[in-house]
Amino acid sequence: MIVEINGEQVFAGTGGRAYDRERPAVVFLHGSGLDHTFWSLHTRFFAFRGYSVVAPDFPGHSLSGGEPLRSIEDMAEWLHVVLDSLGAERVSLVGHSQGCLVALEYAARYQAQLRSLSLIASGLATPVNPALIEAAEHAPDKAVNLMTGWGFGPAGQKHLGPVPGNAMLVNGWKVMRHNAPAGLAADLNACDAYQGGAQAAAGIASPVQVIVGALDRMAPRKATEALIAALPAPEVTRIPGTGHMVPVETPDACRHALGTFVFKHNPAG
Repeated sequence: MIVEINGEQVFAGTGGRAYDRERPAVVFLHGSGLDHTFWSLHTRFFAFRGYSVVAPDFPGHSLSGGEPLRSIEDMAEWLHVVLDSLGAERVSLVGHSQGCLVALEYAARYQAQLRSLSLIASGLATPVNPALIEAAEHAPDKAVNLMTGWGFGPAGQKHLGPVPGNAMLVNGWKVMRHNAPAGLAADLNACDAYQGGAQAAAGIASPVQVIVGALDRMAPRKATEALIAALPAPEVTRIPGTGHMVPVETPDACRHALGTFVFKHNPAG
């Protein structure tokens, strides 16, 4: 699906079904340097169970035009414009990593349409090593190698993907490298600068869940525990044996947790 926002085309995956504003919406937000393809197995799951699905590429990423946005706050406002243009009125918001920060900020600002909030592999803040930002800006191959190396757990490193013939690490590398240096560098700078997580978490009124990869090295336990502590009574799911890229490393477990939560708080039909 393509929509025009501020004179630029925005691409969003819909899970193989046309968007219908009369249905509840599940909105998926990708992490730094990634795009809508990160959610391929999850978008189809919800699209064929009565939901309208929106998995946008952020500006300047993959199939969306425009310049990459420079702050988490700007991304949240952009998301509001996108969802408002689509007439989405019953929204379940799902974010991964950087997408969690955007989801937090959006949820604190726009409560009326939000039915549930799902946060995967993140903390209240995401400080980024200055050397990684430097690499993203000037040595993108190095930056992508570092991020995929740290991001994927053992299954990803051994090419033991859940889809036969599909190497998670290779696919992740291709997408991230396509969005570097501009998109990736902008994302990492935005994550590093964001300081509003605690305030945003305190203002959330919708049901919220947190999904944690037990072997996550990019959002370590201390960071995720701070997020959990700051949220109002979140439902927490810890998935063993998975790293930072939970939705593609262990899609069945992740999808089960998401489905159970969304079906409960934002039922379709």
